[in-house]
Amino acid sequence: MAKKCLILGGGGFIGSHLADSLLEKGHEVVIFDKLNFSRKNINHILDRVRIIEGDFNNEVDLKNSLVGIDYVFHLVSSTLPATSNENPIYDVETNLVSSLRFLNEAVANKIARVIFISSGGTVYGVPDEIPVKENHPCKPICSYGIIKKTIEDYLYMFYNLYGLDYRVFRLSNPYGERQNPFVAQGVVPVFLKKIIKGETIEIWGDGSVVRDYIYIKDAVRALVKSLEADTKAKVFNLSYGTGHSLNDVLEIMRRVAGTEPGVVYKQGRSIDVPVSVLDNSLISSSYGWKPETNLETGIKKTYEYIKKEIQ
Repeated sequence: MAKKCLILGGGGFIGSHLADSLLEKGHEVVIFDKLNFSRKNINHILDRVRIIEGDFNNEVDLKNSLVGIDYVFHLVSSTLPATSNENPIYDVETNLVSSLRFLNEAVANKIARVIFISSGGTVYGVPDEIPVKENHPCKPICSYGIIKKTIEDYLYMFYNLYGLDYRVFRLSNPYGERQNPFVAQGVVPVFLKKIIKGETIEIWGDGSVVRDYIYIKDAVRALVKSLEADTKAKVFNLSYGTGHSLNDVLEIMRRVAGTEPGVVYKQGRSIDVPVSVLDNSLISSSYGWKPETNLETGIKKTYEYIKKEIQ
């Protein structure tokens, strides 16, 4: 049965792929994003979606966006993990407080379910064991992770107090087409852009930091499944389930691009968790889902996309 879905932050990398997948399944899609946001990621579906421009921090804009909506995907974040500790108050004001306003409006508008994209790479902090399961203690070491976990806790509270249904997806490291290679987040697009342009790649530490990379189209398939499945569990890791070091990633990129990138290793950062690999067995068993795209295939697709975009 078709559902009317609002994607908060729907014009971005993850949101645009989610919109594609929802439309493919026959759902109605409304995209909420900031004033004058770039339509680049959604140009191909502009005639199939409704767009609302507004401010996530504005209660009136939030209220208007929720009218007639069944399900809401909350993808909005104004900060990045690497820089969130520089101004935690801003993080609280623009992400936590705004999310609480949204949850109040969601209750008032009788939203059927909120699907929140959390951060598998930051909410757990430095893991005690690998791979990390959902019941692992959460000890985030950056403000970004603290805020994500706190929003998760408020979702639990709103569910218990007001019956607002929800799902949380602790996403590992998504990558793929449309991810911005010109910002400070996203190893895959940033490294590929530098390789294509012949620029030097800077790595914090010795390249041994391990992350769990998931191709974006695999990730959004799982998100869409959350509309249909009624599961007892409400918090899920969303990951490929295999770790790769930065040096592994570089080696794959060498093969894909057929060139030797220039690399400079710099002193490591205290905010970087050494290893983050998420156990995805719960989401696999609950949704009958599994990732289909290995890292080399995904990097190849991303490389071809970025090459067309910047050359």
